[in-house]
Amino acid sequence: MLSIRKPTIDDMELYFDWANDPDVREQSYNSNPINLTNHKKWFESALKNEACFMYVFQNADKEDVGQVRIQKQNDKEALIGISIASKRRGKGYAKEMLLLATDSFLEANKGFLLNAYIKESNLSSKFSFENAGFKFSDMVDYENFRSFHYIKE
Repeated sequence: MLSIRKPTIDDMELYFDWANDPDVREQSYNSNPINLTNHKKWFESALKNEACFMYVFQNADKEDVGQVRIQKQNDKEALIGISIASKRRGKGYAKEMLLLATDSFLEANKGFLLNAYIKESNLSSKFSFENAGFKFSDMVDYENFRSFHYIKE
């Protein structure tokens, strides 16, 4: 069972480490490493941004497991992304993280559509989103990569 919380400025380095994990960079649409100065600016801005919903998850041992971010794109749609700490992967956390984050977001934002874009090669994320109730929409070219497009309402 996971717990969910909002991040604080104290989580900046945690997010930085997660974002620069080699597997996370490989599956990201921009695979370049992130520098700390740019990350710090982005993170501080994201914490203040009312259109950005960030969630940190911890397991029963209070270990940080990963994060989900939902960014409103307009007044009806939002984009969702997930990353899991390298030591916590393969333990089935993704489905629960996605369910907790989407339930929280959709409860507070009635009528929104969540978009997930997943690189064609990232089958573990594809299955995680399916298991969390996302429905396949279509194959698209997203950020110059062939990608699965999933939606959840």
